Amino acid sequence: MTQPADTAADLADLYAFLSGVLADPPSEAAVDRLASEQLPTDASPQALANGYRLLSKWQSTVSDPAEEADRLKRVHTRLFVGPRPKMQAHESWYADDYLGEPLAAVKQTYRDLGIEHSEHLREEPDHVAVELAALEMLARDGADDYRRAFLSAHGWWLPAAAADIKELTDDTFYEAVGWLAEGAVEADAYLLGLELDDLAPSYLDTGTPRTEP
Repeated sequence: MTQPADTAADLADLYAFLSGVLADPPSEAAVDRLASEQLPTDASPQALANGYRLLSKWQSTVSDPAEEADRLKRVHTRLFVGPRPKMQAHESWYADDYLGEPLAAVKQTYRDLGIEHSEHLREEPDHVAVELAALEMLARDGADDYRRAFLSAHGWWLPAAAADIKELTDDTFYEAVGWLAEGAVEADAYLLGLELDDLAPSYLDTGTPRTEP
């Protein structure tokens, strides 16, 4: 994640980072590495620039990686795990159909595109971390048509989830993650010739997808 996301390979690295820290808080070793990593100073779209700026701000606060890893674990738990998490990071929730048709649809998309569920991810297939991991795999393989198909079918809710992460956390690191997630999807849509505002779940014939927790 040391380069602006202007190629599929750069996007793959960014998706991998985002998937990892949304599934689990960064370990002490990851915090130590991230705190000293060189970040882009000129990124586009603006959401990526905002994310890297906040991540740089976070870097300046890290003096003890072990202590920071413990703190981020608490932040991650409050935001995503609970017992009463601030947000539900699942496509099904944003479609207002928890563990119903959206989950079946994304499972079918994985099968159709030959995407295997990562053994490192415990979350449901429609969790934001799992969907971003799928986009990472497709970007790393250079499978533009498959990535376009995945975003067309399931990218509609990712900007709303990124916005909720930014809104529901008061932590600089995870606010940066929200901005970077927004920017990654926006950059990818641009590279693939997609308009994010035009994306909609094909399985929703009536009703309006939920956009706020």
